[in-house]
Amino acid sequence: MKLSRFIYFNLIVMMILIPLGLIAGLLSLEQGYQLENNRILFRFVELFNLNLEANVPSWYSAFLMIIISGLSFFIAKIKTSSEKKYFLFLSIIFLFMSLDEISSIHEIMNNPVRNLLNLGSVFYWAWIVPGLIFLIIFGLTFRQFFKLIGKRFSKLFVSSGVIYIMGVIGFEMLGGWLYSNKLGNSYYYIFEVVVEESLEMVGLWLFIYALIEYLKSFVDEVRIGIQ
Repeated sequence: MKLSRFIYFNLIVMMILIPLGLIAGLLSLEQGYQLENNRILFRFVELFNLNLEANVPSWYSAFLMIIISGLSFFIAKIKTSSEKKYFLFLSIIFLFMSLDEISSIHEIMNNPVRNLLNLGSVFYWAWIVPGLIFLIIFGLTFRQFFKLIGKRFSKLFVSSGVIYIMGVIGFEMLGGWLYSNKLGNSYYYIFEVVVEESLEMVGLWLFIYALIEYLKSFVDEVRIGIQ
């Protein structure tokens, strides 16, 4: 499969998963404990609720991250320029992110960081604080990288990063505020989660597109082969 077709395929997948996630979220809110009496609806909510872990949306996001990790590693292997180390670093970061998406390792930090810094409101999900610190370090480290890859690709990479961060941190902060104000079981929270996860998926999808476009700038044709 050509990687350009792979991009369109994943766009369709997202257009299916996001509405299903919204429906699952609304069902979990409106049906509540009554879902346990309906095996089919209960399983549907379990599989597609965007606010749950270890289900189809989280596995799909982890899959996108693994693709990013693999593409970045491939670029690092065939490039001989100073960009090589940056793509290798990206590959490692997204591999860890995919593992975290499946196992939610970052959530372990919530209680210790919240108690240590006495956080609440928009920082109720306290993992955001070390996440922001990492983001600053990442930005400083990759300043040279954006100069090396040129203006067009810099815009693509930065745009995808901004969209993803708006979801994973920006809307996560809004979600923390809602949850800390006893609105974790409300329509507001359901729609916040849907927007948050949608931005994350779109950001990852756009990052894959940026990597493919970058590859096409020095490789004639790239395909995904399944044997």
